[in-house]
Amino acid sequence: PVPVPVPGEVAPKRQEFGAMKVPQLKVKLEERGLSTVGRKAELISRLNDEVPCSTAEQLVVAINAAATAPPRRAAKKRKQNFDASAEILPASSPHNAMVPQLEAPAGWRSTYDLIVELRADRTAVVDTMGSEALADGAGSNMSKAERDYQTLVSLMLSSQTKDTVNAATMLKLRAHGLSVSNILATPDETLNELIREVGFHNNKVRFIKESTRIIAESYGGKIPDSMGGLQSLPGVGPKMALIVMRVAFGKVEGISVDTHVHRICNQLGWVGDTPTKNPEKTRAAIQSWMPPEIWGDVNLLLVGFGQEIQTEKEKLLRKCLVCSDRKAALDLVARCGLDVERHLAKIQPRLK
Repeated sequence: PVPVPVPGEVAPKRQEFGAMKVPQLKVKLEERGLSTVGRKAELISRLNDEVPCSTAEQLVVAINAAATAPPRRAAKKRKQNFDASAEILPASSPHNAMVPQLEAPAGWRSTYDLIVELRADRTAVVDTMGSEALADGAGSNMSKAERDYQTLVSLMLSSQTKDTVNAATMLKLRAHGLSVSNILATPDETLNELIREVGFHNNKVRFIKESTRIIAESYGGKIPDSMGGLQSLPGVGPKMALIVMRVAFGKVEGISVDTHVHRICNQLGWVGDTPTKNPEKTRAAIQSWMPPEIWGDVNLLLVGFGQEIQTEKEKLLRKCLVCSDRKAALDLVARCGLDVERHLAKIQPRLK
């Protein structure tokens, strides 16, 4: 291993990460709501981003991890989970302070308004099965505290999980009894069986039970009503907290960025001259120029748009053909990765 070329010892937290095995690192990342994809050195680097340290320290930790890591076997290409969540830094993070303030991209408003028009029908999966839709359909006989708690649980389940699977799991939980008192009384094995279809269900059992205990003991059975309070709960990251703050308390404190939002903002050139490498930096970039009055709409708008681009291409193309600016709409979806010529060829015979 390379010695750390700075005075004093490396912080214990960074030493701990370097000694961990990959499964342990992934658990730590999941606890922080961060992506678990990558090699060991990348996982360590992602964790170390949470701890202020010098560039030299970070470089040495990564080098040591790479030197001690076993050879990586060639892996089959995995199908991307397009509904996976990616956590982002809070607006007050010093990481975001280092992002330069960007000028609003030329023509962004007409592009944004066109996406709004294409999404006006609200027929994407997220519109009926996303966490916000599930909160709206929770039932009128439920108290606000119960509704807020279910919104939080739904978001905790949604990480690394498709909306359809999350919706089905929420139905099972509600049939079981999804309240603070009942979840605390539910054995871990039973809860695990109820949520076994979602990604990282073993970890989420622990996160949900521990977060529920904190809510009961420290917040009187109601979920925290601040970003800091929400992020103090195990398994709750900034992206989840931002959505809870808006849905449960009507407060917009930032733009919630997942993989869809991250990808589309890069494809449209909304993040500056240099593409951003992760959703955290994407959020910092777009918040530097987007009007705050639309922050609360961006996530649902772009998530649904991204879902349609990837799984409902022909439906989206039909909407493009009848919208207010057909050419601009087709150019837009092409920029966002849709093979327009190929899929138009499939639907045009049916349009005649």
